[in-house]
Amino acid sequence: MSLRMQNIHTHFKWNNDAELNRLDSEAPHREEPFGSFKERFERLSDEESSSHRHFEIHDTVEETLIGVAYVAGISPHHRHAMVGVTIGEREYWGQGYGRESLRLLLRYCFRELELHRVSAETFEYNTAWRDLVEGMGFVKEGAAREYLYRDGEYWDKNLYALLAREYREEFRDPTSSASPEAAA
Repeated sequence: MSLRMQNIHTHFKWNNDAELNRLDSEAPHREEPFGSFKERFERLSDEESSSHRHFEIHDTVEETLIGVAYVAGISPHHRHAMVGVTIGEREYWGQGYGRESLRLLLRYCFRELELHRVSAETFEYNTAWRDLVEGMGFVKEGAAREYLYRDGEYWDKNLYALLAREYREEFRDPTSSASPEAAA
């Protein structure tokens, strides 16, 4: 489900959450005024983009908004993109919502967008995201050593990727595209 204006206050709360910022943003945490956030959120929710997609994650039982997921840097020519998932509501952490969201996001990337490669970045200290990415079959390709200064020390940013053929093997999905001809 795409970003919905009716949920802007929940998104605003997560945007200004220092712990969520620490886990998934390079930018130092700064409170953003509602007015500037609203302008940015309206652009994300209203404008169609060929280079990125943003989705809301909802608890399917209670229909509660619990997080966000995105596909960014979509390159139709090179057939690659980067993904991310944030479960903003802490009571839903560790319950499999991130895993299911990433599984659906990967299916979207490989089936609908017909990508060849999907990447993800993890900060060294965000072990939950790293474990999820590795558990979904992503392969670590390298690290930007001591990339981020947080909590008085330097941390690596790790790069992971999953190729279409690895996705098909990991998820036993023969329908996802793997050849450039399929995108033509």
